[in-house]
Amino acid sequence: MDKHVLVISIDAMITSDLEEFKKRKNMGEILKKCALVESVHSIYPTYTFPCHTTIMTGCYPNKHGVVHNDYFDPFLDYEKWYWYSHAIKCPTMLDVAKKAGLSTGCAVWPVQAQAQNADYLISEIWNPFSKNADKIFKEADTENTDHIYEKNKHLLDGNKSPNLDNFILACCCDIIKEFKPDLMFTHLVYLDDQRHSCGAETEKILHAIDFIDNEVGQIINALKDANIYEKTDIVILSDHGQRNVDAVFNINKIFVDKGLITLTSDGKVKDWKMFSHSSSFSTQIHTKDMSLEEAQKVLDEIKEQYPQYIEKVMTTKQADEAYHLSGDFDFVLEAQDHVIFGPAFTGNLVSLPGSESYKYDKGTHGYAPEKGPNPPFIICGPSAKIGARVPCARLVDEAPTIMSLFGLSMDNIDGHKIEGLINDN
Repeated sequence: MDKHVLVISIDAMITSDLEEFKKRKNMGEILKKCALVESVHSIYPTYTFPCHTTIMTGCYPNKHGVVHNDYFDPFLDYEKWYWYSHAIKCPTMLDVAKKAGLSTGCAVWPVQAQAQNADYLISEIWNPFSKNADKIFKEADTENTDHIYEKNKHLLDGNKSPNLDNFILACCCDIIKEFKPDLMFTHLVYLDDQRHSCGAETEKILHAIDFIDNEVGQIINALKDANIYEKTDIVILSDHGQRNVDAVFNINKIFVDKGLITLTSDGKVKDWKMFSHSSSFSTQIHTKDMSLEEAQKVLDEIKEQYPQYIEKVMTTKQADEAYHLSGDFDFVLEAQDHVIFGPAFTGNLVSLPGSESYKYDKGTHGYAPEKGPNPPFIICGPSAKIGARVPCARLVDEAPTIMSLFGLSMDNIDGHKIEGLINDN
């Protein structure tokens, strides 16, 4: 089969961005000759790593196991992310492709470090101890891409943007030109970064749209240099949108005041019975050494006292029934509009947004997926039914649709192929 599929995730791209992208050179050309889902219903929480794992597997978090961007550990002084593919509890598109004999590539895609069925891999991974970066990448990536990492690592500055995007783009183009994988994934993050710092509205991030359009153009040029452009279906998708933040509600401070979290003299966690692991507009509540009935009473009382900040309290069972979200936490709280759950143990209970962390910035995500805004799903290339428009689909439907471009199916997943986008012949 002389066919290629390239999947480009433009993190935090939403459907309303397409009006601006239509005015740009590269995305404009793609949008003229594509099939399009106008609104894709995301998953809960609307966070990058759970969403990208759903995209990669066609399953909800209660099945694939990646329920947050980072692991819960109240004693760590840094965030340990779900970088490694062993966290995923079900088959991925890479697994299905390899079983079918296809070659696979991955240039910085969430939760794919050490992915066994990626032939050519540069991982999405960073470490708070930057002196170890080379060792971490070499252990996480495939040996045959070591030279690509070495060639492009000077572009990195931790996970700061646009440096990270420049690294991602260079690695993606090098893998395409050298190896020409049948199925290739890459993840562009600058749009998400700028929505966090500038605000969620499209008009505030036009510079980022220009930047992304240039990146897409360079990827197209790499396909042309590899002589596979005419044989490639380009899939452009996203994980979630963002919403603006007005207030940060530091619920862990209440837990400290109630004696449910105790701190050391320098303000670090000494012990805890109830803890909020924030996913911005929502939070996962962990408990220990207390009954769930007691914990429910505490949370209900806090919600009753602060209804302007907390919209609802769900048990894990209720979150699973409503959103297919379950894990080692006991409750999920959803915040009111424009309110996020903050990290502070002391100081003001309510503070203003804006920090070096994406979780607590001017714009962010993590909200219940029905609140939107929603991303699109785009297919451009020889298989696309040009001009086709599907009003809505689900994030879980993207994996089976992508694999159907190769005539492959995925078993035991939550999604279904989106009909009407792909030529049958």
